[in-house]
Amino acid sequence: MLPVALQKVFATQTVANERGEARPLSDNVASEEAVKLYRVVKVLRPKLSAEIGFAQGISTTAILQALADNDTGKHHVIDPNQSQQYENCGLSLVRQARLAEWMVFHENFAEEVIPSLSELQFAFIDSSHLFDLTVSEFVLLDKKLSVGGVIGFHDLWMPSLRKVLRYILSNRAYQIYRLPEEETPRRNGLKKIKAGIAAALRRLPRGSRRCFSAELLQPWSTFGLSNMAFIQKTAHDRRAWRFHCEF
Repeated sequence: MLPVALQKVFATQTVANERGEARPLSDNVASEEAVKLYRVVKVLRPKLSAEIGFAQGISTTAILQALADNDTGKHHVIDPNQSQQYENCGLSLVRQARLAEWMVFHENFAEEVIPSLSELQFAFIDSSHLFDLTVSEFVLLDKKLSVGGVIGFHDLWMPSLRKVLRYILSNRAYQIYRLPEEETPRRNGLKKIKAGIAAALRRLPRGSRRCFSAELLQPWSTFGLSNMAFIQKTAHDRRAWRFHCEF
């Protein structure tokens, strides 16, 4: 379900800034991704959630609509560039959608906000997209995320974001989260061949496997993820101090 405000945005491909001027739609999730985001939050029913990256407010509005329909929750939105870079388009859209009561906005950096938050059940990262900054944002959120909580990522067409997901799924207690009715995407012929080769290589002795890259041992296509993906925390972090798994 898309809020009426989002339906208008996608129909016109424009958003209004703080002065009511129309601006071209950009830096946003697609309409089908907004629907998926809404459905995930609707199912999870988080009491407290957080989002890093506000931009023009599309993903935020989808999340807030789910909270409103659940009649529970509060969503912390973090973006230091909302006024200067986006002319408060996100804030304007949220007000237009009449969803502001479900949101707490912070025009600060993530490291200035997240440590002060209470326990989270859902988070969404769609900000700088640099590998190191995204990992640092994940670490901050993970410290606040309850077991069973979910974190979403956007723009997985980017190698940096794919590497972040590889790291988390290889080294942290997380698994891919899918909606109850969602099916794992089917593999075409080429993807099946790659998956078969990768499976054969993984059966080699551990020492021999060191000759092959993590990407070869598990091609990205085997994860079955789209441009927007969600992972679920399965346990608190209890790694030994020397633990490391190639990713």
